Amino acid sequence: MKLNRQEINELKKLLSDKKYRINEVLDNLYKKMNISHEVDMFIDGAADLHSKTAGIGGVITKNGREIFSFSEYLDDATNNEAEYTALIEGLKYVIKLNILGINVYSDSELIVKQINGEYKVKNPRMKALYQKAMNLLDELEHWTITHVLREKNEVADHLAKGGRKKGGK
Repeated sequence: MKLNRQEINELKKLLSDKKYRINEVLDNLYKKMNISHEVDMFIDGAADLHSKTAGIGGVITKNGREIFSFSEYLDDATNNEAEYTALIEGLKYVIKLNILGINVYSDSELIVKQINGEYKVKNPRMKALYQKAMNLLDELEHWTITHVLREKNEVADHLAKGGRKKGGK
């Protein structure tokens, strides 16, 4: 059984009152629900429409220390497609690393708001990427995605631009 975010939040709220933690199982459940997820993933995509090159990059950190990074070339993609592809590829790596909870940070306000359900996804190509990302997120126990300013995403930005340059054009 998998609980959705609203169900988890309601359960947390209920169990935050110690009188409802009537046994060790409920007490342990409350503790598990409140573990801080200290695994972060910063992602970025970079595209140049003139040269028709794009790249993705990301870095996964635990307790502020890098545990994995990626930088890959994409042939021809828009910037938004590159941003989504960075998220998708990053999530694939997270799942391979058996990480169950992740805090994702992106400087793409559009991607963050679409994943969080604040914006609708209208473009058919973007819908397909959105669905891939959501399917991967469903494999995790806990996740958040947060918009950050470009200055806070410098490592992923550098990796994405490096990935774009791997195309050699």
